[in-house]
Formats: sequence, structure tokens, C-alpha cells
Amino acid sequence: MSNIQYTIRNVPPDLDRVLRLRSKKSKQSFNTTVVKALRQAATPGAGKSNSSDLDWFYGSGGFEQAELDSFNQQRVVDVKAWKSK
Repeated sequence: MSNIQYTIRNVPPDLDRVLRLRSKKSKQSFNTTVVKALRQAATPGAGKSNSSDLDWFYGSGGFEQAELDSFNQQRVVDVKAWKSK
């Protein structure tokens, strides 16, 4: 089976920063990082143990600023969207 190529448009800047940071931290190509992220999103739990601890995070040095910024942007409430008419 041959590999399939994708072109992805309109990637939000915060997601781009996080993916590029992951790529740099793991010392893997950007393509490899994106494919791994897609695989994890498409098959949650595949290849993982049933453990719910935070071993994956321990010793990682915590979150980088780009990741924290991304999380904070997701927590912003759009007041106009929630106003009653």
C-alpha cells in the first residue's frame, strides 16, 4: 500500500506553533509529528496502556509557552455568542 499525501489549509497559528514545538522537542521531522498527531486523534488509546497516570508528562519539563498560550486562547469566552437576543 502506498502512502497518501495531504494538503491541509487554514491551520490556526496556535496549532501550528504547538506542532512545530513538538517537532523540535522530539527531534523528529514536522511531517512525522503531524502524522503522529493525526493518528492519536483518529485512534485514541491505540498503542497505549490502560493506565490513567501522568507518566507521559513526568519529567517532560512541563508545557512550553506556545502550548500554554494555545490553552488560554481556547478558554476565552465569546460574550457576543452567549448574549440573549
